[in-house]
Amino acid sequence: MAKDIEQQLDAIFAHHKARVEQARNEAAGKTVTEEDFTQAATACLASVIAPALRQMAQALNERGVAARVLTDGGDARIDIPVSRHARLGHGLGGYPYLRARPDRQSQRIHFEQNTYGSRGGSGVGDYTIAEVNAELVKAKVIGLVRELYGPV
Repeated sequence: MAKDIEQQLDAIFAHHKARVEQARNEAAGKTVTEEDFTQAATACLASVIAPALRQMAQALNERGVAARVLTDGGDARIDIPVSRHARLGHGLGGYPYLRARPDRQSQRIHFEQNTYGSRGGSGVGDYTIAEVNAELVKAKVIGLVRELYGPV
């Protein structure tokens, strides 16, 4: 009878050990995938998104808009002020903005914008890293500028 119990316990724990090992492997795979995404997203922010935002800020600055680009490694954003003082060339403002930030959960680059005041932004698109290019970023900025400065 002792051998029968040992065999049953061995069978139970063999199945349990297999599930634990599978969970460890899946967690390790997920961690590697998240790390790969983080590295790729950081590269995309630095080599695609931030330069496109800087080009748009320069183009806006040439038109009298005190736009600025802020990056911190975790996201990139362009502030496009529309206050009366900013339109007169005094100060940079801080809102409205267009921001791009990586989302590790969905493994996509999330774009959000704010068109008024200091409330939170609203989503304007989620894209895979492969879908993000300078033209997309510039089109997002143009859309925001159109909303802010275009005819009502």
